[in-house]
Amino acid sequence: MKGSFLLEKEIAAGLRESNKYTCPQVLSKGPIFGLGYRSPWFLGNIVQAEVTKKYNLNSMFAQQSAREIQRTGRSFQDVIDSASISAFLTGIKAPWGADADHLKTDENIKDAVKAGFTHFTFDLIDQVNESWQAVIDRITAMHKLTKNLMGKKDFTIELSLDETEELVKISELASLMDELKKRKIRVDEVAPRFPGYFEKAIDYYYKSVNGKKIKDTKAFEEYLVEIVKLSNKYGFRTSVHSGSDKFTIYPIVARIAKKNFHLKTAGTFYLEELKVVAKYNYDLFKDVYALSLKQFKKDCATYELSANLKNLPDISKVKNGQMVNLLTTFTGNDDLRQVLHVTYGSVLQNKELTENIFMVLKNNEEDYSKIMSEHIVKHVEKCL
Repeated sequence: MKGSFLLEKEIAAGLRESNKYTCPQVLSKGPIFGLGYRSPWFLGNIVQAEVTKKYNLNSMFAQQSAREIQRTGRSFQDVIDSASISAFLTGIKAPWGADADHLKTDENIKDAVKAGFTHFTFDLIDQVNESWQAVIDRITAMHKLTKNLMGKKDFTIELSLDETEELVKISELASLMDELKKRKIRVDEVAPRFPGYFEKAIDYYYKSVNGKKIKDTKAFEEYLVEIVKLSNKYGFRTSVHSGSDKFTIYPIVARIAKKNFHLKTAGTFYLEELKVVAKYNYDLFKDVYALSLKQFKKDCATYELSANLKNLPDISKVKNGQMVNLLTTFTGNDDLRQVLHVTYGSVLQNKELTENIFMVLKNNEEDYSKIMSEHIVKHVEKCL
């Protein structure tokens, strides 16, 4: 597997030189679908490109956060190469973008620019916790660095405010936009902290009462209306982070934001791959499950989760077909999905597991492509 990928990586740069459609472009129109892919093989990226081509999407199928880069052991260049090769193999002609997500350090920005990213998401959680002046100063510095590195190349920026503990007040966001406008900094997208919970691998919910998740969307909708008013005034696009499997809110976002939104849905494609593994090699899945349980306490530290380990199934009593159902959105076990979801890095950095997973997916590629495609389409069709 590894040797094959190295060979493909060697030709990625050549593809970009001779085929413009294999190069990431700046996406100026919405809706934009963030279809980031964490695994080290190209199979999922290829399916994403096929869906992008079929539905004529404005797609970021090169999308990865600095945190994901660290956890998977990949590089920003790996992400671009994977997307370029996928674009070539599918013959996609529509422009596609590359989102360097949740950038915190100058080194993150330098690596992303060098790799060829076109969209830069500035993570400002640390500065928000300090002061709004700190936020302004950090945006100014990050934008200046990005602009200097990009030279004459066009690019877009996004402000990530979604991981704050409290909602960002509309008045505070308006003041921020006014100040950045004075500094001649164009903000293309803003990701606010919305009311409710955007936990990994499960649907949106507003609050939890006696252990039951309440999917009331009133507060979310009211806040989104105000954000969209602001976006229309200042010319930015509304970005929804941790958007994987948030099926409850997709129609609301589409109705209120119209086409002016960016939905990031990267995370749960890995879970779809584990469904294939559970279906065709249950012993291998059990190995993945065991490592995930072992690493969960450490790996969940930076995520907002409600997973309860007491609700996990006894895997010794579950057959492979039942496990596939337990891994499925809505009908499955949310606690199980969250545990597997956030431990992706520990699994994908395990060489033996990674090679064995790839072989299962490759040997069952037709079914894998069908499962992955259906999952992507679920997100897309509810937003269009």
